[in-house]
Formats: sequence, C-alpha cells, structure tokens
Amino acid sequence: MFRQNPNLIQPPSTPLSTSRPPLFLHHDGGGTIFSYYCLSDLHRPVYGIFNPCYSSKATFEGGIPEMAKTYLGFIVETLFGDDQAGGKVSSRRGGGTGTGTESGNERERDLILGGWSLGGMVSLEVARQVLDFNAAEVEREKKTGNRNNKARKLNVLGIVMIDSMNPHQASFPPHVKIANPNATTMQWGPHTRPETKEAVLRCFHEARRMLAVWELPTWPAAAEEGGTSPGPMGPPPVVLLKAKENVPLQEPQEDGEEEVSRTDVHRGDGQLGWGKYHEGMVRKVIEVEGHHFNLFTEERRAEQVTRGVKEGCEILEALWKQGKA
Repeated sequence: MFRQNPNLIQPPSTPLSTSRPPLFLHHDGGGTIFSYYCLSDLHRPVYGIFNPCYSSKATFEGGIPEMAKTYLGFIVETLFGDDQAGGKVSSRRGGGTGTGTESGNERERDLILGGWSLGGMVSLEVARQVLDFNAAEVEREKKTGNRNNKARKLNVLGIVMIDSMNPHQASFPPHVKIANPNATTMQWGPHTRPETKEAVLRCFHEARRMLAVWELPTWPAAAEEGGTSPGPMGPPPVVLLKAKENVPLQEPQEDGEEEVSRTDVHRGDGQLGWGKYHEGMVRKVIEVEGHHFNLFTEERRAEQVTRGVKEGCEILEALWKQGKA
C-alpha cells in the first residue's frame, strides 16, 4: 500500500493557483485505490484515499461516520497544507478559472468528492461532515477574534459516484433475495498475492458490517450552516455512473429462485435507489458497459469510466458556477 494518504494519483497539469478543483476518490469496499490508477487524464488533481486499516486488523469502531471524519482530516491537511513537495496541492481560490472566486479568499477551497461503490457512499458522509467543519471554523474565528487566522472553508461542488447504490435496507425492493457474498465472482489479477486477497476480503467484511448500521446523513437548512453565505438545502449534487449489467454469480441458485449480488439490489432503478433517499440529489446518470466488479478490469471499460468521471466533474463545476447546485 502507499505511504501517503491521500495519494496523489494525477498531479495538476496547470500552476497550483489556477488548477481546477481537485477530485478526491475514496476507496472501494476492498480498501484499495489501485483501480483509480486505471483512469486516464482527468485534467485536474486527483487523489485517492485508501483504507488506513487495510494492512492491519484495526477497524473503525465508529463505523462510516468515524471513517469519514478520518478522511475529512486527510483532505483538510492536504488542501490547507503547504507541503507541496510531499505531493500535496494547496489549491487556493482566486485568480484562476477553476478554483478562483470573486473575493479571492485564500482560506477557501473547492473540491469534488467521489469513489467507486463504498467510496461514493463514504463521500456522502464526508460531504455532510464538511458542513460541521465549516460551522466550527466560523465559531473558532468568532471566539479568537484573530483576523490573521480566518475561518477555513471547504466547498464541496458535488459527488461523482461510480456504481454506488443506496445501501439502506429499507430502500430495497420487496421480495429481493440477496446472494451469499461468496457467490459473487471476484476479479483477481493473475499475480494477486494471498495476503492481498486476505486484506481485501477483510475490508469487504468490515464494509458490510459498517453499512448495516449506518444511518444516512440528514441535512440542515442553509441558515444553519454557520450563518455564512446562503446555499442550497440538502446534499450536494451527484453524478452517478451506473453499470448496465448484473454481477454473474458462481453458486447455483436454490429452488430456482432468482438471487442477485448485493451490488445489484437496485440495478433496475435508474438512480440505484438514491431517489428514495433524497429526491433530486442525482442530477445525471451515465450508463457504462459491464457489471459492478469489472468496470476497471479492461482498458475499454476503464476508458468509459474515465469519460464518465470527467463529464461528471465538468457538470458539477458548471452547476456550482451557475449557482444551481
């Protein structure tokens, strides 16, 4: 695994002060970010956040919220840090076409969140915790009264979900039968080491445990967000990449009753169940060839995902600039 978290997957291709808002991609259920290295140039800084518990048997006892809090800390350190030589980008707003603002506030950062599968779900929790971060920063500035240490602010332009479904069981279609996880066809590389398989499967097990008890975030009205500039109610806008096919199952189905992989519970729903969580959150759905587990296993499919992620980021930037997000 990598030493630095987040890991800079695609360095910015323009000067730091004018680079486009960075994309932070959270790991999938297996805890790794290797798949994101299959993406072609997205024309913006791209970071991958891997599961820091991947190489150990540690767990996030606080579940998805604790995981998101940890990852938000990584993001804050990256965007507000000055250690550019260590692979960090301090994408200040002001003066550029991507991250700039009219006010040129150097304590404000734009970013886009996202990820494959679990990564898209975690992004939603991170986005919610960003509101708390911003509010806490405003309170800190008020209490200290130090104008030289102004409140920091993060602007989440939106989320790019790569085949992430609504995991809340109450949203599942009635009478759906979920196959045993062992029936799912795992896509292992020919040189995958046994210890890697063990770590990935352990992370998948932990992901299922955390998702089973995760309460999806609730969102305050704009007036509650620290009393700062007005914004929309509800979660940030989402662009959803959706696989067209179901995951093939290895094991025969009992009694001829149709079973599906957990990842395909909402496959028949155009928004993978997210409309039941917050209507209007998903602004665009981009269908891609393949099933949930093979989106990155062939170059042609990875290129489809690249195009979808790139388009998604551009849509979210446009929505933000139009003030319609």
